[in-house]
Amino acid sequence: MNTPRLELITTAPGVRIAAARQGAGPAVLLSPGLGMPSGTWQFSGLPDALVESGCSMITYTARGLKPSSAPPAPYSVAQMADDAAAVLAHFGVDEAVLVGYSMGCYITQALVSTWPGRVRGVAMVAGLRSSAIGELVNEMELNLIDRLGTVPDTVVAFEQLMTTLDPSMLTDDATVRGWRQMTEGSQTPWASDDGLRGQLTASHAWMTAGEPTVERLAAIDAPTLVIAYQNDVFFPPAGSREAARHLPRGEFHVLDGQAHGGLMLDPHRRATALLVDFCRRVHQPVG
Repeated sequence: MNTPRLELITTAPGVRIAAARQGAGPAVLLSPGLGMPSGTWQFSGLPDALVESGCSMITYTARGLKPSSAPPAPYSVAQMADDAAAVLAHFGVDEAVLVGYSMGCYITQALVSTWPGRVRGVAMVAGLRSSAIGELVNEMELNLIDRLGTVPDTVVAFEQLMTTLDPSMLTDDATVRGWRQMTEGSQTPWASDDGLRGQLTASHAWMTAGEPTVERLAAIDAPTLVIAYQNDVFFPPAGSREAARHLPRGEFHVLDGQAHGGLMLDPHRRATALLVDFCRRVHQPVG
């Protein structure tokens, strides 16, 4: 499949968001997690699978990450949802399935409540109800930025390893050393230190405000798919299951044998299969 052409879309004064659309069918918007470049979706196989199923797939890189803008911090989830709405408007989309991963679930929930278009369905993967660990990690990173101006590479590597990988992978020294080398050897995805601080402040503010509230969840009246991973310490299945009970039209799945990075690391791509099936179902005409 050809790489979609990136477009830089002005979403607010001084803010441009890199986005791309591929395919000609019903629209599916993919909202990324914290620090997640849009190209990371390819590791899940989801973009290709959506286009092959007849959907039109829209990806974007959230404010703070290259090649999008990094306006001065702090950011808010509401601002990031406004960016996503502007991306949809740019591509002329007035109805869509909204899909979020990790912090992208926060953006998706905020977008549902403000976007004037028709939400055909909502899907949230590894990101419905955050844990105390998630709050602590955000707080730790913000404190390091306040003291050092950035988050040291070794801290980034340790945090990603401990939360992304399944425990069985963490006990294998060769795997850990390989991931550490890959993480520390890669170029930073952040457009500036403001980008990192901005996304962290948005995430931390959302979690400490008790989001998502019961009222927010109850107001999502579109069909909603929630996927959690058995060993996800950021978004444990128990918390997400409890939150999903408040969705009027929700369905909930727990996938075993994976942690927070399961969307990209699951060799069976179970979440991708569930997401593609969900998009097909909600886009089917009624009657």
